[in-house]
Amino acid sequence: MALKKIMAACLAAASLSAPAFADNWPSKPITLLVPFSAGGPTDFIARLVAEPLARELGQQVIVQNKPGASGNVGYQSVLNGPADGYTLMHNTVGMQAINPLMYPGAKMHPLQDYVPVGITGAMPNLLVVNPERTPAATLGELVQRGQATANGLSYATFGPGSSPHVYGALLQKLASFQAVGVAYKGSANAVTDVIGGQVDFLFDSMSTSIGQVQAGRLKALAITSAERSPLLPGVPTLKEAGYPGLDLKFWFSLQVPAGTPPEAVQKLREAIARVVASESYRKAMQERGAEALQVAPAELDAFFKRETAQWTEAANAIGLKAE
Repeated sequence: MALKKIMAACLAAASLSAPAFADNWPSKPITLLVPFSAGGPTDFIARLVAEPLARELGQQVIVQNKPGASGNVGYQSVLNGPADGYTLMHNTVGMQAINPLMYPGAKMHPLQDYVPVGITGAMPNLLVVNPERTPAATLGELVQRGQATANGLSYATFGPGSSPHVYGALLQKLASFQAVGVAYKGSANAVTDVIGGQVDFLFDSMSTSIGQVQAGRLKALAITSAERSPLLPGVPTLKEAGYPGLDLKFWFSLQVPAGTPPEAVQKLREAIARVVASESYRKAMQERGAEALQVAPAELDAFFKRETAQWTEAANAIGLKAE
């Protein structure tokens, strides 16, 4: 008889726990972890999201940077923490699709390790050259120069697997030419050398290169977005320039560890979707050269699987190997 009472009590508690959790969550501040240093796109987008997300959830959202190992340190930190919805990771498609190939020892399985709760945006890359040192008025002219002499051009990357490397290597594969890759630690040094003529071309985040383009020190030949940017309306998309196969979005997302209560996941998905759909967020992103990419909560899982597969396929196409 006592056993039956205990079992009944457990069943009653279980039936009440889900509604109680949904009603009470969140009951304390939320940490939004950025696995990269402050200042870059992953960081500034997280900070644009944090304030309106806090208003939506009724709790403070604290942005914390934890860089290291191309984002892997932050990835493992959140994964090893409690799956309670109170710690979010701001991920990139590079971490999602490229890092597992580059760092097999890390045993990363993003589609199994994490659950997506929102897409926060996309950052177009600009294909830029120095118009005086590399006199190509169009992407077609740059390709012609590359095809004329094997390894006659050079291109800047931020190391294997970085977006400048993936885009640059894919362009060479699709256009049938070879260029010499030159690795840099980041955008600032790479842009400086493109301006100085030490490197011929670079795919760089729009947020970090648009100022040089507007000042005339760099010329943008194409943009990696589905539509032209209102900030640079004269720059064609890669599809318009004849290379639709390069139409890959570099997107950012918020995720929580697998096992997070579905009630918390659903609340986060709905709140983030409202933030990204807001006009104020769209304008703030646009001012920084980014796109407020909207993906409905019901479509998130399919989006992640499809996009991860596309980027993994691109990485395999250029022969990306583990470090």
